[in-house]
Amino acid sequence: MAPLFFNLLVNSAFSLACGLVIVGFAVWLFRVKTGGWKLFLFSLPFVKIVFDLFAGLPRNSVLLHGIDPFSLPKFHQLLEVGFGVGSFGPSLSLIFSVKGLDGQRYAASVGDYLTIWLNRTFGADALNGVVFAILSISILLMVRRIFLAFKFEKERRRDRVSASDIKRIRLGWRRVDIYSSSKFTGTPFTGGILRPYICIPQKALEKLNSSELEAVMAHELAHIHHFDLPMTIAVQVLGDLFWFVPGYRWLSRKVDRLREIVADEWAVKRGAQPAHLASALVKLKEIPETPSKFILYSAFFREKSLLKTRVQRLLGENPEKESRFGWNVKAVRLVIVIGVIMTVMLATLGGNQTNREIKNPDWFLELMKKAGFEVLTLKK
Repeated sequence: MAPLFFNLLVNSAFSLACGLVIVGFAVWLFRVKTGGWKLFLFSLPFVKIVFDLFAGLPRNSVLLHGIDPFSLPKFHQLLEVGFGVGSFGPSLSLIFSVKGLDGQRYAASVGDYLTIWLNRTFGADALNGVVFAILSISILLMVRRIFLAFKFEKERRRDRVSASDIKRIRLGWRRVDIYSSSKFTGTPFTGGILRPYICIPQKALEKLNSSELEAVMAHELAHIHHFDLPMTIAVQVLGDLFWFVPGYRWLSRKVDRLREIVADEWAVKRGAQPAHLASALVKLKEIPETPSKFILYSAFFREKSLLKTRVQRLLGENPEKESRFGWNVKAVRLVIVIGVIMTVMLATLGGNQTNREIKNPDWFLELMKKAGFEVLTLKK
């Protein structure tokens, strides 16, 4: 089982990279503005990791058939580069495969090559040790997160019971409790999924005027409205499992930043004055946070660059360039988004893949020939 686990873990890095490349290109090409759609698109690489993980290894994988690519004769290892339109929409692929001694074609991936190389070079025990170490660290990170979450929630509930100024409002089908706290300091924060709440530290309450407080509460309600908490938990747990994947933490922070901006926009649409929200943002930055506070969402991130960006956006000082190529047309945007989703989910850049016929444009084939590649047409 260790080789299979190692393959899936290694290829998860390529799943993330593949999704990020496609999404980044789409955002640049159509000049997608910062907001809900940009947040949605940059969330797709996380979905791709899970999608590819559950897809597992293809049936014709060299790993499942016990084929060692390194022992095959020359020209039995193949590299396919594909860009075009497949049965399910646009397709992008960089696929490794081998031609076995039996004449059959077998799928290979970077994970397969690395797994087989480790096994050949250091033996099965080394491979088992690497998998054990990776999974052990993942489990420890998740256990730590769960422990801190339960510890914080226990303290938070005690604080909630002692609160006397509880205000209840309805947001859709859910009831939101809003209360002040003398135990916690820093920015107001929200939590809970089925029974959401907003906690306003006493120092924040004293610092803000009524208009600023209403703006902050609208921002927090936006997180609840968008179900940001369960999404954050999913991304964080996935991050604990794939802690070793380069770029995961960076993308996670980028998505968090986008969620804060989207929450600002929702608050303004619900009636909060941009100037009041910007003023509250600056004031709350001056309040020190509770050192031991374990909160998945707070009103304002402490990142200076994000603080500046949000203030500028709220005050209209940092306008973005207009979107292009029909992005602002709803019907066109829907087609583009569906195309990006299908491309991300089906694309392969060195990871596990199932053979698919790809129709490559002639100009692309000519480009590959000029680059010195031999263009092959392989049948299933």
